[in-house]
Amino acid sequence: MPKTTIRHVLSAIAVSAALIVPALAGAPGAQIASAAASAVVAPVHTLDLAYDMRFWFIPFGHTTYHGVFENGTYQASSYFKTSGLVSVFWQAEIDAGSSGRVEPHAIKPYIYDSYYRRGSEKKQRVKLTYRPDAPPELLADPKYNTTKYPVSVKEQEEGLDPMSAVTLIFSGVKADAQNPCGTVAPVFDGRRRYDIEFTYVKDQPVKLDNGVYNGPAHLCRLHYKQIAGYKPKMLKEGAAWPTIFAEIADIPAEGTPGGRFTVPVKVWADTSWGRVTAELSHLKPGEAGGDSGNKGQTGNRS
Repeated sequence: MPKTTIRHVLSAIAVSAALIVPALAGAPGAQIASAAASAVVAPVHTLDLAYDMRFWFIPFGHTTYHGVFENGTYQASSYFKTSGLVSVFWQAEIDAGSSGRVEPHAIKPYIYDSYYRRGSEKKQRVKLTYRPDAPPELLADPKYNTTKYPVSVKEQEEGLDPMSAVTLIFSGVKADAQNPCGTVAPVFDGRRRYDIEFTYVKDQPVKLDNGVYNGPAHLCRLHYKQIAGYKPKMLKEGAAWPTIFAEIADIPAEGTPGGRFTVPVKVWADTSWGRVTAELSHLKPGEAGGDSGNKGQTGNRS
């Protein structure tokens, strides 16, 4: 498997596990959310997660997520960094974040801002500002060519920024009794359009060796589907990517749209190079004034 394909598989694992980094709080969208929330007193729910990522059982990265859900709005932040062996061919750090509105069965972002660093030289900022009845406004620094492999206006409008797609997964607004894994997380990152498709397989018990989670979970099959904005070669390679699996747990959170968060506790894919895994290493759901969560089934690890 070529180097670029391995990198994209790792990236797909990160996205699918809701690990594709986020984190610039205090953006204009967040201020709008705060102003709306001040009008009505409502519970404030938080979700703090961390994942360790491994390749052949060798650690290669770590990511965190912090989400605040209040009065139908969300603010999310996270940080991702590769390390160890994988950094030989993919050394990356990503900060990103978004804010927006949580609806009964959808996420509507206000703004997304991300900062990507690869090595000491390559840096990229991408910002998406969402507007009614129009595709998101893109700011890219440095600028990149969006016309060579175009994404149509309709495709842009159908997608969420990566951080909002992560929040869509965690919030469980696409999950129900028939589809406990959710259905589709549509993503437009400013340059590419893709879907993370979920298929429910079965329920099974999960006990992580690190003690962070011990309880029931939904086994889900994930498909990383490229739609637009890719080189033809990448589309061909993507069609042959391995199947991704995830074990997703329902974490009670009374007052949220579905009454729970849907958290991937483990995500993995078997490649010709070995197994790539993202495993939950910290889980803390909470509510303003105190913690709530899956007592007796979850734990925390520093």
